[in-house]
Amino acid sequence: MKVALYVWACAISPLFAQEPPSAGGAAAAHYAIDAAHSTIAWELPATLHTVHGQVPEFSGSVELENGPQGERSARGRVSVRADAMRTGNDSRDKTMREKVLEVDRFPEILFELDRVEADWSLLPGDKPFEARVAGRLTVHGKTLALEVPLTVEPSSEAVTLSGSFPLRWKSDYGLHDPSFAFVTVREPMKVTFRLRAVPSAPPEK
Repeated sequence: MKVALYVWACAISPLFAQEPPSAGGAAAAHYAIDAAHSTIAWELPATLHTVHGQVPEFSGSVELENGPQGERSARGRVSVRADAMRTGNDSRDKTMREKVLEVDRFPEILFELDRVEADWSLLPGDKPFEARVAGRLTVHGKTLALEVPLTVEPSSEAVTLSGSFPLRWKSDYGLHDPSFAFVTVREPMKVTFRLRAVPSAPPEK
């Protein structure tokens, strides 16, 4: 959920910072999440055990801008295919798709990046550092603000961002509670991510 995901923006700035702003406005750099080398997962507390879920299909992009006065900004989005999420139990996954997420009505889980908070003096560099991103997470058609702390690991070829955040799927997003009999699930769900971001061509207009 996603997550959180756009925020590798702050980490990739070492590359972006090398591009001088144009005379007429802000310079821009574009990056994409390398989904083949990234992971998003979640854990849901339940009676007698914890349900572990995987998010196998997602995509994302970020655009970074460097203003004429040296200010930094970022915007982007990460999209998750709701019907692709798996827990390793076919019956449970069917309930999740049809009754909890209602994927026919709400096929996408979306995170939109609004702001990155980081110590820009650490860039460029090759040592991990902490940052914080803020944006909006849409689940089941409902959009709420979300802030996520993360660890940024820059390198010469890519930037890896990792972190986690709690998701109150029932009280915040109003999802159906699949508990039955003595088997109950609880809030919050823990979402974890490790995302590899790489430079990419700008999107077509």
